[in-house]
Amino acid sequence: MFFIRNKNEESQIIFVYRYLSLFITSMFYLLGHPEHNITRKLFIILCISISAMILSYLYPNYENSKKDIKVLLIIETIGNVILLIPSGGINSPFIWYTLNTILISSIYLKSRNCWFNFFAYLISYLIILKFGSKLGINEMIIQKEQTNLLLSFLMIIVAIQIIGIYIKKSKLERERLEKSNNQLELENRLKKETIDHIKNLYQSVNILANQGNKEGIINFSFEHILKITKAKTVFYFDITENTNKMYSFGDKNLIDNVEIKIDSNLEDMLQKNDFTELNVLNTSFIIVPIRTNYSDYGILGLESTYSKESLVYQNDIYQLNFLSELISTAFERLTLEEVNERLLISDEQNRIANEIHDSILQKLFSMSCGIYSIIKKLNTYTTEEIHNDLNLIRNTTDTVMKELREKIYGLSWEKSGSNSFSLDVKRYIDDMKKLNNINIPFTVLGNIKTLSISQKKALYRIICEGLSNGVRHGEANNIEIILNIDKESTYLSIKDNGKGFNLNQALEKKTRGLGLQNLYQLTESLHGEIHINSEIGKGTTIEIIMPNYLELAKGEAAI
Repeated sequence: MFFIRNKNEESQIIFVYRYLSLFITSMFYLLGHPEHNITRKLFIILCISISAMILSYLYPNYENSKKDIKVLLIIETIGNVILLIPSGGINSPFIWYTLNTILISSIYLKSRNCWFNFFAYLISYLIILKFGSKLGINEMIIQKEQTNLLLSFLMIIVAIQIIGIYIKKSKLERERLEKSNNQLELENRLKKETIDHIKNLYQSVNILANQGNKEGIINFSFEHILKITKAKTVFYFDITENTNKMYSFGDKNLIDNVEIKIDSNLEDMLQKNDFTELNVLNTSFIIVPIRTNYSDYGILGLESTYSKESLVYQNDIYQLNFLSELISTAFERLTLEEVNERLLISDEQNRIANEIHDSILQKLFSMSCGIYSIIKKLNTYTTEEIHNDLNLIRNTTDTVMKELREKIYGLSWEKSGSNSFSLDVKRYIDDMKKLNNINIPFTVLGNIKTLSISQKKALYRIICEGLSNGVRHGEANNIEIILNIDKESTYLSIKDNGKGFNLNQALEKKTRGLGLQNLYQLTESLHGEIHINSEIGKGTTIEIIMPNYLELAKGEAAI
């Protein structure tokens, strides 16, 4: 029946025994007891059948409430006693049907309840036996041979008790195994999600570290934490700037109180080598310091609503520890890149200064001396001699200009005849192809030297963002990149065959994804236009058009 279909095995066993015992005892009652007419027999069977259907519905629905089970047992016991009287008393076949209450009390309740139920039947029968003659019930007199029936009944109850103990132990073991199985399934699911997110997170953080985008690393970390841990509040307290800064997602009032508490206990928190708990406004946070062997960067934390013994809590700790190591590595990389860039610039400046001093300044000094000599001899020189000396000075000037141009180009993207911008983009594309096993054709048309440094940096970041979004969100296996440069404008196209997305919904959100936000900001910085076309199931196309500025910005090196 439908109301037993989704119940546990115990309820199903009781259900089967009830109807099997009802059918067998009813058959014996119909075929035996010739002293009872057919109408009486059918009426008694009908009453027991109706009660069996009602009880079969009630017991499974209240199986978790011992109090309700006891009430139902009392009601069924009284009903069984009443129906036994007209059906033959202790000689009635339905006495075996009464074992249903014994079986139920043995499985759902403690062992003593089984015996309480038996003695309730026995006392009820003795009471009826004592007053039965006054009621005209003469057939209920116990004979000696019926004591064997009573003994059999007792032995069956003992057997039911043993079976009940076994069923209870099996139930506890099954519940333990189910709990362990659920824990394993949850752990496997969490591990799978973690591996997928770690892969995406590692790629994203690697991209942002290459771009020097500190806030982007923090925001990507927040996205990872929110997806994996389902935390409602996450924060990062940055201490690298002169003024401490809080990055957060969640309840602002809660975050404000967290910031106050961190400010007052910052030194103690930074001294911890592992995660610690922070309680603010009856809310528990797991926090870890972000640090390297050389410096401290800040405090990372998330809200936790699970008990310390739960698998989810342990997974949250694992995620936070992993992120702390990844973020600290990324921040250290940013710091080293800044130092390295300053050293490179200093080396280049020293190199150019030495080369200008050793060669160009000497030639300029020689030119100055030549011009001075011409001025002194101007009255005595012939026109031809002046013409020859001026041509010599002009040739020297051309040589100096050529050397000076070569020294300036030493700072550019183009060195030793190779194009560093194209090589950097191709190197990044090769890394993406190897990591994700995808096809990325890259075409460059036009002269890259017409682009300024700021344009090249922005284009590099846009290409990185477009590829990252196509792989991470679009799950594309083919991304085509076309860069076309002419005199007046530059056109960039990034087209993938991924799953696409609803652009309007993405733009309507209060907080855009970091990828979209970066694309729009970078295009705006180039005074360009961006057009994104995406359909679910048909991929995404990003087109960017920006004007070219042939004149270099003030202080910018020629490239």
